[in-house]
Amino acid sequence: GWFSEKDRSKKMADVTIDLMDADSIEATETVDATDERLIALSDRGFLAEVLGFETKEIAKTAKGTQVHTLSGLDLIDFTAGIAVHACGHGAEEIVEAVTRQAARIMHTSDVMLHAPQLQLGAALTELAECILPGSPWQTLLLNSGSESIDAAAKLVLKATGRSKIIAFEGAFHGRTLFASALSRSKSLHWNAYEAFLAPLRANILHAPAPRCSGCELSRDICCANGLEALLDAHNDEIAAVFFEPVQGEGGYYPMSSTAARRIREITRERGILLIADEIQSGIGRTGKWFAFQHLGIDPDIIVFGKAVGGGLPLAGILARKDLMEKWTPGEHGTTFGGNPLACAAGFAAMKIIERDGLIENALQMGARIHEKLSPLIGSHGVADVRGRGLMMAIELRDSAGNPDYARCESVKLKCREKGLLLLTCGAKTGNPRTDSANIRIIPPLNVTLETMDNALSILTSSLAE
Repeated sequence: GWFSEKDRSKKMADVTIDLMDADSIEATETVDATDERLIALSDRGFLAEVLGFETKEIAKTAKGTQVHTLSGLDLIDFTAGIAVHACGHGAEEIVEAVTRQAARIMHTSDVMLHAPQLQLGAALTELAECILPGSPWQTLLLNSGSESIDAAAKLVLKATGRSKIIAFEGAFHGRTLFASALSRSKSLHWNAYEAFLAPLRANILHAPAPRCSGCELSRDICCANGLEALLDAHNDEIAAVFFEPVQGEGGYYPMSSTAARRIREITRERGILLIADEIQSGIGRTGKWFAFQHLGIDPDIIVFGKAVGGGLPLAGILARKDLMEKWTPGEHGTTFGGNPLACAAGFAAMKIIERDGLIENALQMGARIHEKLSPLIGSHGVADVRGRGLMMAIELRDSAGNPDYARCESVKLKCREKGLLLLTCGAKTGNPRTDSANIRIIPPLNVTLETMDNALSILTSSLAE
């Protein structure tokens, strides 16, 4: 190999010592030798850079909305692990649920069922049946949002016997090969693979981006009108339409209820299934359990992820039982989907969200963001403040009206210097009707008014500077 057996043993011993000594981190408030060794490991670049980590900082501890790093920084975390930590970092009930479950059983795969899987599956199914009454629903628990998007596509192709799927410009549905072909938010996500994706794209069509402010279905670029034109051209071939009730990576654009109801009408008329991608917007993020509830429509399939796992990897799909039964057992599978620890964490998180009124808090805090940031529109490059609940964005454009990606990055970095961790978003495809540059605001759903006001103060001062 690339070093001798003796050297390999020595190197592994060095790493083992580093990891074992990490137990002593809690013994001191200062950066000790163990912290320095971990920082050195990071500096040596053992981890692939392709993920594009936001910062070189290394998380040490986190609680609620606060993250403490090995270098000694204390940050207000308004990323929530990209909308994962609905109940904040280190919620005690979630930690206790995971600890208890780890002592019972940690993994079964699809060899047999387990208690947390049954509890969480029942909770999600009953939630769907409460929101969308009628025939029974079923839950399929998987690992990630991208995997769940793939599963939903497989289900609709099997159920309908049709060959084509429609999504929208500006959409982001994940990073697997199929999800990359389905998505149209950043050309960086697919450019390198276009030669391979092109045949797949022959069966994936894209309607105009939902940019629904003031939508009355009269514009030539209207998403619903564009979708109808695609259906007219490919009607009997279309199995399903994927949509985000709030486009996420594409720029935090809420779809209008007018457009959504028209889309639901024309898909139902033609026997085409409608799939709501609620991976980021679901589980209370927008002030409803699911963002499609704001639109007054009933999708055929709901794809969920992120917050559903209470901080652990978990995602899946909800669909009516008669649709799920179109699958033959074994046509889809998962090794880690519905893992006992993730399900225990997710079930605990859903109980906290319901009991503590976190969905209502998301609505109230979203209103606070609008109140504080909307007056900035027209100054400091702020073009818009939009979103629902705690899925909010502030859009920046330059003096020529173009998306100001550089300014977004500068503001984000300035906020981090002041102790606030934020992310950006926005489509970047070269299409001026689709693209935008935004700073997103996605704190835990239990964020307090004091923390919110502190964070917004940092953001507004950073914009001014």
